[in-house]
Amino acid sequence: MPIDYQSWFENAKAELQKVHEEKAGLQQAAIHCDRQIAALIQTMNAIAPLVGEEPLTLPASEETETAPGGMTDSIRAILTEAGEPLTASEIRDRLEQKGFDIKSYSNPLANIHTILRRLTESKAVETTHEINAPAPGGKRFTIAVGKRFEVEKVWGKSFEIGKLKGFVGKGRLKRRSRVN
Repeated sequence: MPIDYQSWFENAKAELQKVHEEKAGLQQAAIHCDRQIAALIQTMNAIAPLVGEEPLTLPASEETETAPGGMTDSIRAILTEAGEPLTASEIRDRLEQKGFDIKSYSNPLANIHTILRRLTESKAVETTHEINAPAPGGKRFTIAVGKRFEVEKVWGKSFEIGKLKGFVGKGRLKRRSRVN
C-alpha cells in the first residue's frame, strides 16, 4: 500500500490553519485582558489615596501599555502617576515611554499644550510656575486636588512664603471634613 503524502500534507495544512486561528483568538483575548488589567489598575490608583493605600505599579511587561481613550486620558494617567508637577515636554517624553504613538501627530507638543489648557480650564489640572526655571514662565502641570480633598502630611517639612503655605515631603489625599 503506497503512502498518501498528499493527504498527509493537506491534513497538516488544515491543522496549521486551525492552530493559527486559535493562536490569533488567544492573542486577542490576551490583549483584552491586558486592557482590563490596565483599566483596573488605573481605577485602583485613582482611589488608592482616598483609602490611604499606595498606588500600584504596572508589571514590567505592561509598562508600555497606553491608557485607553487617547491622548487626553493618557495625559491624565501620566499626571496621576507622576506624583510631582511635570512640564509639557516631560509629559511628551512619558507618553513616548508608555508606547503612545506620538509620531502620528504633526506637532504633538501643540496637541499636549491644547489638552493641558482644556484640562486646566475645567479645573482637572493645576499649573505651577517653576521658580528657578531656565526660561521665564516654565509651567508645570499636576492633577488638581480639588475642594473636596486636602493633602495630609505623612512626613516632611512645612514652609510658609508670604501667602503660600505648604510642605516638602510625602502626603496623601484625604476627604476634607465637613464643618457646618
